[in-house]
Amino acid sequence: MRTLGLVKQNGSAKNSLFKLRATTALGISVVADALDYFAAPFFGVPVIGDIFDAIVVSLLYNITRSKISTAVNMIEFIPIVGDFIPVYTLSTLMSIAKEWKSNRKHIEAEARIQ
Repeated sequence: MRTLGLVKQNGSAKNSLFKLRATTALGISVVADALDYFAAPFFGVPVIGDIFDAIVVSLLYNITRSKISTAVNMIEFIPIVGDFIPVYTLSTLMSIAKEWKSNRKHIEAEARIQ
């Protein structure tokens, strides 16, 4: 069992926490990618755009705790490439798929033990 603070979680609590984290991360990712496209003149200014990208990358890391996803999110700092690819959304979907697969394997292993 994983613990969150001092409270032990059962399977349904883990599942609901995962859904909350996944929904929050995906929402932030979609909004950040939309702002990259529609507010391009504002975020095209190098310092402002980089500060925005750093804030979004740190928020997504705090939610997903995925180092691979954070490394992929660093593509946003590449000037032209980061402007045309929805990097935040793709990396968040990648992180969600990886954690979902891991949770499913863990649940199947627990079911075999019982």
